[in-house]
This record gives sequence, structure tokens and C-alpha cells, in this order.
Amino acid sequence: MSRGVAGVLPSAFRSLAFALLLPEFSCHLTRARTPSSGSESAILPAKMPVRLVAADDWRSSSMTERRLLELEREGLLRHCTSLSSPEWIAPPTDHREPQPPEGYVVSFAKFHRHGLGAPPSRFMRALCLHYGVELQHFSPNAITVVAVFAAVCEGYLGMMPHWELWLHLYRGELFNAPIGTTSLRKPVRAGCLNLVPKTGKTDRPREYIPVGLSTNHAGWDSQWFYLRNDDNLLPAYNGRLIT
Repeated sequence: MSRGVAGVLPSAFRSLAFALLLPEFSCHLTRARTPSSGSESAILPAKMPVRLVAADDWRSSSMTERRLLELEREGLLRHCTSLSSPEWIAPPTDHREPQPPEGYVVSFAKFHRHGLGAPPSRFMRALCLHYGVELQHFSPNAITVVAVFAAVCEGYLGMMPHWELWLHLYRGELFNAPIGTTSLRKPVRAGCLNLVPKTGKTDRPREYIPVGLSTNHAGWDSQWFYLRNDDNLLPAYNGRLIT
């Protein structure tokens, strides 16, 4: 990592980094060396009581082969090298909602612009298993948070993303879309998982690099397409709602 980036890391985070070299480190962080499978309870619900109404249908995909080729040229998607099993597929026009072929998951153009690798990393698999979600359940800002964390671990700490450090800093938070009142919400089919800094006695946001997140994701949920799920690394798509 460049000196400029390292310079903005808080001293508390640098202390955590040095602690990684100590055998006592596991005493200071939440012990969770192996992510649990299907742990939806890892996602915290809204703080105030809400009443849920029916979710909206999927928006038709706006992703065409031409738009996916643009992502490929930008280096955000791999080149298609196989006609029988291409790295990505533009949804047919009669797919009003995702119907990925076997061996494919649903991804979004915004995810890849926010740092999702292709193929996704094993750390993404661990996050899916721990929070009990599929790829489409992440919000675009959650993808940004994961990409920045991985970059800090690999570029500054010189190691793969550290699971216990992640659990020390971040928690999952469920998002349901407001519909005009404080008590009514509707589930969302994509983007229901936000990843937010933990707060509490240690004031953990001060331990970590500030991460600027976008506030405008207009239309992102119509930019879905099918991404090849190499080695079934990610959970298969089944379109379930998380409430």
C-alpha cells in the first residue's frame, strides 16, 4: 500500500495490525475462525418495530451483451473464453426475473465497479456463509466495504483478509425499503445486506480507515446478469427474500 494510504490509517488500527503478530491476538477479538453456514442471525434487524408488506417484483435487466463487453474491456469482467460455459451471460429478454443457468449466480454491474472480483474471492464465500446470504443480497456499498477491507489486509498487513479482524470491525445490518411511514417497510430482493462498522465501548470506527460510501445507486438493481460460479464457490441462487 502506498505511503499516502498508509498515512490515513488510524493509530488504533496500526496497533491492531501489530497485534496480529502476537499469539495473544485471539484474546482481544471475537473468536470465529470458521464462518458458520446459513447464519442469518448474524444480520441485525431494524432497531424499531416495523410491519412488512409484500416485496416488489424484480426490475427487468438492462444489461445487454454490449454493456457486458464494456465491463470486460474495462477489466472488470473476464474475457469469455468458452462458448459452452461463458464467464458471463446477458439475460435473455424474456427473463423478467433472474433465472440463471446451473453453475451461474446473479451479479450486478455496480458490484464489479465497486470492487467485486471475477471470479469472486474465498473471502466473499466466507461472508455469504456467515451472514446466510447469496451474492445478490449484498448492497453496492457492502461490496465497497469488503473490497476496501481486502485491500487494507493485502496491501498494508501483507496477508489475506483476516476473519477475526473483520468480525471485530464490522457487523451485518438488514435493510428493508421504507414506503412513506416509520412503521411500514418492504423487503428488497437485492441489496438487503449492509455491512457497517461496529460501535460500542471501544468506538471501533476510530480503529479503522475512513471509508467514503456512495449515496446514489439509482437504477443499480436493474443491472443484473449471470456470472459463472467457478467451482461453486458462492451459494447457488434461489431468489429467497431475507426478512
